Amino acid sequence: MRATGLKAVALAEEHFDAHFPGNPVLPGVCLLEGLAQTAGVLIERTVEGRQLALLTTVERARFQAFARPGDQIRLDVEIESLDAGIARVRATATVADKTVASARLTFKLVSPDHLIPPVYQPFWRQMIDTWLGRYLELSDE
Repeated sequence: MRATGLKAVALAEEHFDAHFPGNPVLPGVCLLEGLAQTAGVLIERTVEGRQLALLTTVERARFQAFARPGDQIRLDVEIESLDAGIARVRATATVADKTVASARLTFKLVSPDHLIPPVYQPFWRQMIDTWLGRYLELSDE
């Protein structure tokens, strides 16, 4: 299973104030976060929402080039393995077909019941659906 996400880098993003003045570079942790979030969506869709993916390990993280304001980052993730409680994902971020970052991500899969009290689960599910672009349909009534 594979998924692709896109991130448009804007100069208005807060971290550019200090990273680095006069030479804005997207922090590597932001690249890893984008890859992890894209992988999280892929895993959520793959397990049909039955489990939550919690990032536990980042291995072999490599940063080969910079992402700067005005760039569009392509976030490609592929599930290498998905077992009972663990998902391993290969992740690559590219700008204009040039690799800027890559890593292998490991996620622990847990039941939502272990993290979210039952009374909050409907709100959590609505938030996840909105995050994934699945919006509630409004009626005219």
